[in-house]
Amino acid sequence: MPWKVIGVMLVGALKDFKNLERKLLDDFKEMWHQDTDCGITREGLETCLEWVKRPRPRKFGNVLEGEIQTCQKVARETGILLDPIYTLAAWEVSSNLALSGKEETVMLHTGGTMSLFGVAQRYPSQF
Repeated sequence: MPWKVIGVMLVGALKDFKNLERKLLDDFKEMWHQDTDCGITREGLETCLEWVKRPRPRKFGNVLEGEIQTCQKVARETGILLDPIYTLAAWEVSSNLALSGKEETVMLHTGGTMSLFGVAQRYPSQF
């Protein structure tokens, strides 16, 4: 592929994400009835997919001080809704890459709305 994909490890070890990566590729091939010629191989993923740890690690589901405020600031400035558990991690990584100026960066926002509702219930005074 002509681009590099950065995956943000939210919780767990690199080997767990490598196992998930293999399972997703196998499921994709099975779903589309492709044995080996779907254009995506494990070797290809090794060269284009890089897993990085989230900038501020924590136990699963924990919200750190200032993260809700950061999400609110991003929403006010850009109109993009982030949740502090999942999509904020991707935002932080992609923002750091973009600010480095070394390469063009695109963040694929994959949701987080359900998590945002859960966070709002846990921290009602913040919403």
